[in-house]
Amino acid sequence: MISANIDSVREAIARAEQAAGRAPGSVTLQVAAKHQPLENLLEAAACGITTFGHNLVPQLVESTAKLAGAGVLATHTVIGPVQSNKLRTAMDHADRIDTVDSVKQAVRIARRQEARIDEGLAEGPYPVLIQVNSAGADTQSGCAPEELIDIAGRIAELGLIRIDGLMTIGAHTTNAAEIHASFALTRELSEQMRKLPGLEGAAELSMGMTHDLQIAVAEGSTLVRVGTAIFGPRPA
Repeated sequence: MISANIDSVREAIARAEQAAGRAPGSVTLQVAAKHQPLENLLEAAACGITTFGHNLVPQLVESTAKLAGAGVLATHTVIGPVQSNKLRTAMDHADRIDTVDSVKQAVRIARRQEARIDEGLAEGPYPVLIQVNSAGADTQSGCAPEELIDIAGRIAELGLIRIDGLMTIGAHTTNAAEIHASFALTRELSEQMRKLPGLEGAAELSMGMTHDLQIAVAEGSTLVRVGTAIFGPRPA
C-alpha cells in the first residue's frame, strides 16, 4: 500500500509541476514521519524516499539511529516545534530545523552550534528554515508575516546559522482561494527575504501537505510534507 501511495503522490506532484509550468523534479517529496513505526519508514525508504520530517524529537532520535543502522541514507529535518530543553538533542540528530520562528530561538541554536563545533561534532553553520504563520491562525506556530524580514535579517547577522528558506503550514480550510493566498504570501516574503545580504540563496519553500500540495506547487513550493496520503490516518 505504501509503495502505491507514494507513486500516487509523486504523480500528483508531477501533474502539479506540469500545470504550473515548472521543471519536472523541482519539488521534493518529504515524508512526514509522525507516529509512524519503523517498518513504514523503511518501506518508504525502499521506494526511494530520502527526506523525512519529524514532529517529535524522541521519534527523530529513534528513527535516525534505526534507519542508519539499516543502511538507509536520508536527510532528517524537524518540522514541529522544538522545546528549548530538547534543542540540543534535535540539533545532534536532525540535518535541519524547519520551525525557527524567533531571534531568541535562533540565538540558542547559534550558541549550541558553537558548542558543537568546539566539541568536534559539527563544522560550519547550522541550517534552518524560518517558519511563517502565513494564515494568521492562533493554532499555528510561526512568526507573523510582517515580522519576517526583520527576524531574517537579525538571524543572518548571528553567524553559525544558515537560513535555507521558509516553511509554512498555510490556511487550514477547504477554501482554495484562502490556501492560495497564504502560500502566495509566503512566496512573496521569500522573494523579499532573498534581497537581504547573504540570503540570496535561501530559496527553499516548504509548503504543502496531503490536502493542499497541488496549490502549494502552483505557488512555488520546493518541498511538500506528506504523511496521510502515504500512510493513511495517523495511528492513535
